[in-house]
Amino acid sequence: MSHKQDNDAGPDPADIASAAAADAAEAVQASEAAQKEIADLKGKLLRWQADLQNVQRRAAREVLDARQNADADFAKAMLQVLDHFDMALNVDPAKVDAQTLLSGVKITYDELRKVLANKGIESFDPLGEAFNPHQHEAIMQEASDQPPMTIIQTFQQGYKIGDRVLRPAKVKVSK
Repeated sequence: MSHKQDNDAGPDPADIASAAAADAAEAVQASEAAQKEIADLKGKLLRWQADLQNVQRRAAREVLDARQNADADFAKAMLQVLDHFDMALNVDPAKVDAQTLLSGVKITYDELRKVLANKGIESFDPLGEAFNPHQHEAIMQEASDQPPMTIIQTFQQGYKIGDRVLRPAKVKVSK
């Protein structure tokens, strides 16, 4: 009977210690692996953050360069208009009649309109349209046979670039 009691006594303490040591060694390896993975992920995160900052800086620089190039292109186009003004100002008034002077002003005006149109800038005259405070600036109101808030006179044309209003048209509207 004593042999049976020895078997029922439970697991051997050496086996328990050996299993615990194996579990502890496995836990240490898992912990070391987790720490290594954390360190790798931190390194990747730092590299990604640095890459993102570089991309942001590069994008900002490219936007600035594009804006400066657009400004330079517009300025170059305006130089032709400036040249026309220079020629007009250098003309001897005693040798030029009013018709010739007016013709030179018209050429300069047309050149300026062409430069603006090439940049997508166009004028608009809203005569006869309904008043729109986003596109028009009412400076007068007058009784008229037109429906109320209809533009009956344009004092100054408006200008747009695409759908964006650069300058609203100055108008008189009906009461």
